[in-house]
Amino acid sequence: MLRGRSYYSFCILLLLFGICTFLYYFDALVDFADWEALRWNFFYTVHDIHRLFFIVPIVYAGHSFRVKGALIVTLAAFIAFLPRAFSISPFPDPMLRIVLFTIVAGAIGCFTGVIRNEFERRRYLEALVRSEKDRFLGILERMGDGVMVVGPDYRIRFINPTMVREFGEGIGSYCYTYLHDFDEPCDQICKLPSVIDGAVEGLEYSFPDGRTYEVIASPFADYDGEVCQLGTFRNITQRKQVEMELIELNKLKSDLLSNVSHELRSPLTSIKGIISSLLQKDIELSDETCEMLLKGVGEETDRLASLVTKLLDMSKLEAGVWKPEKERFHISDIINEALQHQKWVHKNHIYETDLEPDLPEIYADYNQIIQVLTNLLENAAAYSEEATQITIRAKTGDGNIEVSVSDQGAGIPQGDLEKIFDKFYRGGQKRQKPGGIGLGLAICQAIILGHSGQIWAESEVGHGSTFFFTLPATLPGI
Repeated sequence: MLRGRSYYSFCILLLLFGICTFLYYFDALVDFADWEALRWNFFYTVHDIHRLFFIVPIVYAGHSFRVKGALIVTLAAFIAFLPRAFSISPFPDPMLRIVLFTIVAGAIGCFTGVIRNEFERRRYLEALVRSEKDRFLGILERMGDGVMVVGPDYRIRFINPTMVREFGEGIGSYCYTYLHDFDEPCDQICKLPSVIDGAVEGLEYSFPDGRTYEVIASPFADYDGEVCQLGTFRNITQRKQVEMELIELNKLKSDLLSNVSHELRSPLTSIKGIISSLLQKDIELSDETCEMLLKGVGEETDRLASLVTKLLDMSKLEAGVWKPEKERFHISDIINEALQHQKWVHKNHIYETDLEPDLPEIYADYNQIIQVLTNLLENAAAYSEEATQITIRAKTGDGNIEVSVSDQGAGIPQGDLEKIFDKFYRGGQKRQKPGGIGLGLAICQAIILGHSGQIWAESEVGHGSTFFFTLPATLPGI
């Protein structure tokens, strides 16, 4: 059943065909009804002129119902012409005229249908192209990556909202000015000429503010047929940072394995050599020599124990399983205990204290804080010559207790002060004592930060170093 527009077109076609048929046989109708008043000369002339009216419904059929409709109406017109040709027409050869007209009119109708088909097809294709373009632009608008279309004249033709957020508005600007603030094309990094020639280029752009973008540039035919560059900008700054962190972690792992293997090998070699000497039965050793060798075994064993302890402490701190077990105590108690141990281990150094009187109590983990002081004192002794002075100071200020450990060693270059608390970093300073894998200060920092304190160092090359840390003081009555 015909619906809507097709239905009305069919009715109009029937009406046009009926009017043309009526006009074509109007003279015969007048003669049959004897309507003298309607005997107009026009209707009694050559009927080729009257047949021209049928071109209107044939063309309309071609327009509305394409080639098939034009052929059907042409055939209907030919049938409508037959009664006049066989019985009415007084002119010679009426069939020849009818056939020729039918062929010409049918060709016109079919041509009209073909033109309409082509017009509809073109309109459909244009609508499809517009739809695809709108869909494509919609995809570009919603993309999380930045998109930029650059013409062969280096002017920006399109940027999506992501690009606007990252770099600002720039349509109509030169790409080298928009991206790099250059005054002319950046020939060393620009891939526009090769992309316009058909190549697909991939590269990375790093900007002074630290952002890094992965760019894929490919040829793109714009709406005017001009070959342009379509570039997608993916922000890989975070990925690059992760890659750099992974590289740093791999380096730290390599340093750890190298340092630990070296630090384990040295005392183990010494212990093995000493034990081999003690086990030799063909050599008699004096009691003094045996005591010296056993003392060496003890020192090397202490080095091994210290190394293992630091590795375990660092792993506990990083895993978050070494939780502070806080209690109240005076910082002077920890300082005195740590000094007693250091005076026994490093007998040749001079230790001084400068403690402010009536220091308030602190609320912290006793064992962890004494670990911090021990590490700082061991570092001071390791990086300063024997018989030099090591000083411990403690004072209050801004609700904190500040503790410092000063030595008279070679000092630390300013460029290394920011790195000394990194894991496995040992700097270029020469140790006076063997050992160390660069974990002592990292452990100190983790412990102090875990107690809501701060730790830092001040140093001048050739004038020693001072390490500071602060801990919150416990107010009276709390």
